[in-house]
Amino acid sequence: MSIFSKGDKIDISSRKKWFIIGVIIAILNPIFSGLVVSFGFLTEPELRKEGKILLVISFVWAIILAYLIEWLKSGGYLM
Repeated sequence: MSIFSKGDKIDISSRKKWFIIGVIIAILNPIFSGLVVSFGFLTEPELRKEGKILLVISFVWAIILAYLIEWLKSGGYLM
């Protein structure tokens, strides 16, 4: 894993690897980390498509988690 700064561009060894890492981060912590990683991807021209996908995953998963937590609280499973 190497990141070399070349002017305004960052050369990342594997785009797919970084995208998978971003998806995992977005799933584990969608609100803060997922959004930060997706906005970081959006700033790089080569990673804009992956950044948009991560942004959508972060928002959708955050909404699902919010509803799931409320449902579990109403069922008495969480206090």
